[in-house]
Amino acid sequence: MCACRYALAALLALTPAVALAQDAASAGRFVRGLYSAYHGSGPDYLGGQAKDVFAPPLLKLIRRDAAQTPPGDVPALDGDPICDCQDFDGIRDVDAKIIGGAGGRASATVQFWISNDPRTVRLDLVAVHGHWRVSDVHTAETPSLIAFLRQSLSTPKSRK
Repeated sequence: MCACRYALAALLALTPAVALAQDAASAGRFVRGLYSAYHGSGPDYLGGQAKDVFAPPLLKLIRRDAAQTPPGDVPALDGDPICDCQDFDGIRDVDAKIIGGAGGRASATVQFWISNDPRTVRLDLVAVHGHWRVSDVHTAETPSLIAFLRQSLSTPKSRK
């Protein structure tokens, strides 16, 4: 029984989405884990892994955006907000700076490269049941993903 408990603890330590939200160091582990998944076929942050990445209010908006998009149309969120990209050929030189962490809130400014394109993404983080989740995403083109999705959802979609 003891060996099983240690094996489970080791497995959880290697899974970035379950980093316990306690401080800036755990927030940093969560964020670095998000970006380390961009290799091979990459993460499925808008699909099966979404609930381990996004806080419930943001995830609800992401899901509503997809559900309210007419068949054949592209949703307002037409890329991966974590990497601020649609396609990636490997993310490199990731540098994450974490501010906060106490009280279940933190902010991460992440700078990285995709091909020859530098990116900066700011992630607002919040503790949800003891685990860090992304509560908003900020980029140069989208100052707030939550505001962008709310605006998009309030605009009627055209039918083809």
